[in-house]
Amino acid sequence: MPTYYDSKNQLYVLAERIGSGGEGTVFSCPNDDKTVAKIYHEPITDEKAGKLRWMADNKNGQLLKVAAWIIDTLHDAPGGKTVGFLMPNVRAKEIHELYSLKSRRIYFPEATWQFLIHAAANLARAFYNLHNHDHIMGDVNHGNCVVLADATVKLIDCDSYSIKLENRRYPCEVGVATHLAPELQGVNLRAAERLKKHDNFGLAVIIFQLLFLGRHPFAGNYTGGEDKSLEDSIRELRFAYGADAHRRNVKRPPGTLSLAAVSPRLAEMFERAFLTENRPEPREWIEALEDLSNNLKSCSLHPGHHYYKELQSCPWCEIEAQTGLMLFPFVSSTNRLSDGESFNIFTVENLVASFDVQRNLPAVLPKSKVLPPSPSPEAKNIRKEIRNRFILLAAVQFFVTAAFVLIFGGCTVFIPSLFILIVCLTSFNSFAKTHRINLEINMDSAQRNWGKLEKEWEKVRAPAELNDNLAQIRKNINDYQNLHKDSRQTINLLRDEHFRRETNDYLGSFRLTDNQISGIGEKRLGVLRDFGIKTAADVEKNRLLSIPGTGEVTTQKLLEWRKNLEGNFQYQPDSELFKTKEEEVERNCSETRRNIEKEIGKLLIVLRSSSVRLRRQQQELFAKSETFAQEFSQAEGDLTAIALKVPAMLTMIIIAFFMMVFGNIVNYSPTPTHSYKTINPSPPMLKSGEPSAPPPIYSDNLEKYAVSENITDEKIKAMSAQYREYAATNLHNQSLGLTDYEKVERKLRLAVRLNADDIFILNRLGYVLYEQKKYKQSLKILNQSLKLDSENLGTKTYIGMNYIRMERFADAVQIFADLTREYPGVDSVFYNLGLAYEGLKDYHSAVNAFRSAVEISPNDADSRYEIGYCLYKTGDEVGARKEYQTLRDIDTETAEKLLQIIEMQIIQAKKQVK
Repeated sequence: MPTYYDSKNQLYVLAERIGSGGEGTVFSCPNDDKTVAKIYHEPITDEKAGKLRWMADNKNGQLLKVAAWIIDTLHDAPGGKTVGFLMPNVRAKEIHELYSLKSRRIYFPEATWQFLIHAAANLARAFYNLHNHDHIMGDVNHGNCVVLADATVKLIDCDSYSIKLENRRYPCEVGVATHLAPELQGVNLRAAERLKKHDNFGLAVIIFQLLFLGRHPFAGNYTGGEDKSLEDSIRELRFAYGADAHRRNVKRPPGTLSLAAVSPRLAEMFERAFLTENRPEPREWIEALEDLSNNLKSCSLHPGHHYYKELQSCPWCEIEAQTGLMLFPFVSSTNRLSDGESFNIFTVENLVASFDVQRNLPAVLPKSKVLPPSPSPEAKNIRKEIRNRFILLAAVQFFVTAAFVLIFGGCTVFIPSLFILIVCLTSFNSFAKTHRINLEINMDSAQRNWGKLEKEWEKVRAPAELNDNLAQIRKNINDYQNLHKDSRQTINLLRDEHFRRETNDYLGSFRLTDNQISGIGEKRLGVLRDFGIKTAADVEKNRLLSIPGTGEVTTQKLLEWRKNLEGNFQYQPDSELFKTKEEEVERNCSETRRNIEKEIGKLLIVLRSSSVRLRRQQQELFAKSETFAQEFSQAEGDLTAIALKVPAMLTMIIIAFFMMVFGNIVNYSPTPTHSYKTINPSPPMLKSGEPSAPPPIYSDNLEKYAVSENITDEKIKAMSAQYREYAATNLHNQSLGLTDYEKVERKLRLAVRLNADDIFILNRLGYVLYEQKKYKQSLKILNQSLKLDSENLGTKTYIGMNYIRMERFADAVQIFADLTREYPGVDSVFYNLGLAYEGLKDYHSAVNAFRSAVEISPNDADSRYEIGYCLYKTGDEVGARKEYQTLRDIDTETAEKLLQIIEMQIIQAKKQVK
């Protein structure tokens, strides 16, 4: 065990280790729980040893009251080298545990805003005392100030302070950037002279964090072009609160307290502290904070809310409604309100009633209120194209049929006319179906969105947990209201029972044989005694009448005797036994009351949070329902707008019928001709997802072009070019309905053998290989496709995505960078470029690429998530959190995923620092 000696050569054997930091380890002292010892990891300089010696020699009661001051030095041997020191054992929590909501609930569960103001004033008192001795803390931060359960604040790590001697000053060479004054940002602290005004800045920051529940005064939302770190904002005086914050290109974060919510005096002091070097002294903070504490009032809806009395409404209620958080506890009888009033059950009832939970909500979200919209521009264009195609086909049908009639005569025109009708109708329907695909996709998407919305609505329409909590808290309120009545009834029953017992004891002392009762002799007394009637307490009318020979006269005499005795009885209600039982009932009642109050307090926290969250969810779903209903109605209206199928069919049938009738008039010899559609080999322009299928062939049934997977190359060479083309297309079409990628790959590879120049088939095969993670094979096929069409966006996109999967990020950057110049309006190109830069860990370039994607698609949650992630990787936590706030309005689930990553990175960074 390590052994050390103080300045008086007293031995210290240090055993239990309390904690460890960057400079040294803290141990408990044996047989003295009020003192702890700090032993440095490395040998200290003579100057540092002299500083510790001076501090120990010059300690006093005032310093020890506000700081864990040096009590004595410790040495490695009697009179040896200084290796550490003794200091008071301060059992407290770091001050950030008080102003942080999560930790405050654990360590200071009953703390209100008034408590935080009191702690802030005590912090200012500690600095006032330190500065009065001409010492400077220097390294002001939330870890060097600790707070006790009664809001007393003490300063720790005193060995790093700038200590003033008569003719010199020991320097402070460390500091935390988040609490350093603007003029010290980026400065070499070893060479900088630390002044009281620097302490005053750090003091103002911590006071602000206490009053504003952990918010840093310079952690605002920057509205300028580039991103700003917290240190940059401090150096450039970008105080985020106050009326003129917009002039500094910064604004207060949402869901935070306004500077106007504190007293005007404090607001002015904060602006002096953060915008000038004429910063308030600790004494000014003490006076202003005490003045604010004396001018608070309690919220009528939530007794745990205290706020400046000049405000029109409670700011905490507003913030809780925005955030869904319960910022302060509901105050119970164990923690009285500022005005001395205790728990008020009527206030609780009002608070429960104020939870504006939506009631009587419809079982299904309304969709019928949306008026039918006008056809979209896309639908109008498709309608126009379908109409033009119909006119063209009708004209072709008319002239071709007319040609048959004129050449071959009307007698033989029936079959050709019918054939032409079928070909034209099939061609028209296929053309219309091809153009309907996008609108049908829109309709399918709208139906899926609406179905998903209805499932979400079902969850929030009848929140079982919230209703259960409301029922439970109302039961608790009812139990609380009946508690006093029940306890009074119990005490009254005890009192009645005690009275009966005292009366019976009194009457039991009068024996029948000891008293002369007129008209009742010894014989009758013996009979009464045999039947258990021995004392006045036993004299009861029913018992007497049940004894043989005891009539009304004897019974009446005995009852009168008992009544006369009762008249002389003097009841003593204040007996020790009764008092003990009454006190026990009252103790049980008080205990039950406290338990109910605690349960109500816990339920209020849950109810406030869940009701606000539920109301927000319901509002969001209502808003979504309007948007989705509009989309659904638009998609439905668009499909209706392009529906020309029945008129087209009728018109073509009429044309065919008219021409057959007309053919009977003329008589020409028929000469057969043939017509068929060929494949359109032009490939699709992809944005994302699976490549498009080629247009279907409308000549003969493609099934007759089936080929075996075992076909030899010789047989393929023997086929005609058209047969190979049709057979390849047939295999491609068969693959579209399959989900087994291995089967799809086999069909497509056979199709490539049949027709290696079909870009549709090559692109789809490249896509299928990519989905099976066969990236090298996919690249080979896609490069083959690229040789056929070097400008195909879809081909290039999948080549780049293969590069990303293969971690060939530089190649991916090159291909997607070229695509951004060729296709500046395609968001997926910029998104994939950002992923490639991210793979190279070039996060700044990645941010620029993702921002370009967001400019094209502002509501793209994936791009915004990547922006937030990359911003954090560049060290811009403020920018990342700003992106998180924006993402919350687009996709809550993705936003929470980003927040978890940011917070996890912060935790890991803190662990590395420790």
